[in-house]
Formats: sequence, C-alpha cells, structure tokens
Amino acid sequence: MATLILSRPPHDSALLRRIRVTVDGRQVAGLRPGRSASVSVESGQHVVQASLDWTRSEALTVRVGDEETVALEVSCPVRAYWQTWTAPLRALDIRRV
Repeated sequence: MATLILSRPPHDSALLRRIRVTVDGRQVAGLRPGRSASVSVESGQHVVQASLDWTRSEALTVRVGDEETVALEVSCPVRAYWQTWTAPLRALDIRRV
C-alpha cells in the first residue's frame, strides 16, 4: 500500500469551511485550515481533486509506488473569492509538496 498525506495550510482562506478531497472520485477527507489526513491507496495512478461548495481545483494525477508516501497540499487562495464566479472549476489549489 502507498500513502497520500493531504494537508491544508493554517492561514488559508475560508477559515470556517472544510475543503473536501476526493481520490478517484471518492471523498477521503474534509480538511479545515491547519489540518492534515493520511490516506492509504493502492500503488499506481490516482486522480485527486479538492472542492468547496461549487468550486473545485483542477484534477491532479499522482503516481505512487508501493510503500511510497506522497504529500499534497490543498488550499483556498484569496483569489478564489473572485474565481468562484469567473472560474469555479479552477478556484482552489492542489499541489504536490
């Protein structure tokens, strides 16, 4: 088994809200600012995406090897307030750290 460590920075926007994280279309975490979650996955390729209400991040494809740990960070940047209306499918950020 491989592991994904999902985290959200402590001083993120939307302080009182949880960002939902899905792996391969299945919700695996709801992260508040400053929190993290560890998720076991099979080795191979996975699609990870973050969402908050109707806004989303772009899908991130991650390949993990057997026994490998990959760290990902999701966030709601200040620009997301504007992008909620102009580009809701790219308002949130997700990146490998």
